[in-house]
Amino acid sequence: MAILKLSFFSKQPETKPWSYPEEYNENISEYLYRRELGIPKSRYPVNNSSFKSGKIPQLMKEIEIDMENHDKVFSSHWISYNEVVVGTKCNKLLILNVQTNKRFEIPLVCEQNLDSTQEIRNCSGIRSIAVNPSKTLLAVGAGKPVQVTVYELPSFEPVAVFSGHSDLVFSVAWLDDYHLVSGSRDGTIRLWSIESKIISEMPLLPNKYINVHQPLLSRSELGGKVRDLQFNPKTEQIMTLSTEGYVRLWDASYLNGITKIPLTHTNENVCLTMNSKANLFAVGSQEHISVVDPRTSSIVHEISSVDEGCGKYFFSSLYLYMFYFIMCTNFNCT
Repeated sequence: MAILKLSFFSKQPETKPWSYPEEYNENISEYLYRRELGIPKSRYPVNNSSFKSGKIPQLMKEIEIDMENHDKVFSSHWISYNEVVVGTKCNKLLILNVQTNKRFEIPLVCEQNLDSTQEIRNCSGIRSIAVNPSKTLLAVGAGKPVQVTVYELPSFEPVAVFSGHSDLVFSVAWLDDYHLVSGSRDGTIRLWSIESKIISEMPLLPNKYINVHQPLLSRSELGGKVRDLQFNPKTEQIMTLSTEGYVRLWDASYLNGITKIPLTHTNENVCLTMNSKANLFAVGSQEHISVVDPRTSSIVHEISSVDEGCGKYFFSSLYLYMFYFIMCTNFNCT
């Protein structure tokens, strides 16, 4: 396999992490909190230079990138300051340079003898992408074929396939550099390891094969589909989001269920994010964000959408995390 020559391969200049300007922090959190309480604008001052119409996205500058012949983007992950790995509905894995708009397509590893039942079902699209802590491996969860493929960074050479799910893989998350957990539409979460038992070899190129691994552990949601999941390394716990209107907390060592927390808003629960330092999770539904505290097994705050007619994909992960970060600041969570 040819080695791609991307700027990601060279050492990138050190940059300071982005943060809100200091003068914005108090105004934003105060504004959101008071808006939730229904206090009229006239009763508290707001920095008009940062809030022209009272919406946080105006703090960010949007740049639209034309994906040309590709379908909608299902998943993405930054791998450098100007390059992002993108997974599309049309089952393409791309490396996109956001400054030059140049893109490189990464070949997918496809099993030759794919089950015919998987071909019939609506399983196409790359739904999840995750990079391990040392940034040496990239995991891609897909629906066609139904598997998790692990690529080596920075060469993007496939090194392993995790096979066992029977429906598309909605979410993947690394526990450490060698262990991965995945959630699927088949209603299960599975724990994998690069060092686990090899069940077969898949042809990749002439005289070249890739190892296929079986899961270390598998657990079922008993009726619900696993739409998303997050791993908190500080507590060593996993939270999964079910399409049946609840989240569930698991211990990461043995995938034993800890608690089930019902959600108030259950329409189109599609995304889950986390603040590991605060040990809080946030769920994005069609019209609300619910902040969940696993320590009390309860919903500690809810935010209604500021827009009307929002659809199921209204809250992207970045948009959801931006609101969530502000709420944690407002609560002074520790």
